[in-house]
Amino acid sequence: MSRFLYFDLGAVAAHARHAVLADRNLPTLQGASGRRSDEPALQLFRHGGFVWLAGNGTDRSHNPAPALVRAQHNLTFPAVRLPCLRDPQGLPLLDSAGPQLMDLITQGLLGGAHLVMVDPNTLTVGVGRLRQRRVCR
Repeated sequence: MSRFLYFDLGAVAAHARHAVLADRNLPTLQGASGRRSDEPALQLFRHGGFVWLAGNGTDRSHNPAPALVRAQHNLTFPAVRLPCLRDPQGLPLLDSAGPQLMDLITQGLLGGAHLVMVDPNTLTVGVGRLRQRRVCR
């Protein structure tokens, strides 16, 4: 049973860039703290039977937000409760207290990674490659 969500790194990076460079950001519930903030963040939510990730940046100029990023695999772990579209969970991109999620995404792109992994229970984020398993005969 999978308890992790996997997203395309390139698409997530587009949302992260848009959220950081946007004119303003929508208030989002930030991580495990439970406080609302209008800092740049990625929003994790469920809608229409799927799990989505999107940036919270809004722009009135010529730069529209990228299309939503859908998880590549559905969750099969029954204990995970994801927030709905109206109240998404935020993953802060810029955090003064620890490592920057924006830096992790950027370094992952430069290092050849192609997936973002999110643990919805702990809101832990990782960047990397999915291993290719071979059968030896």
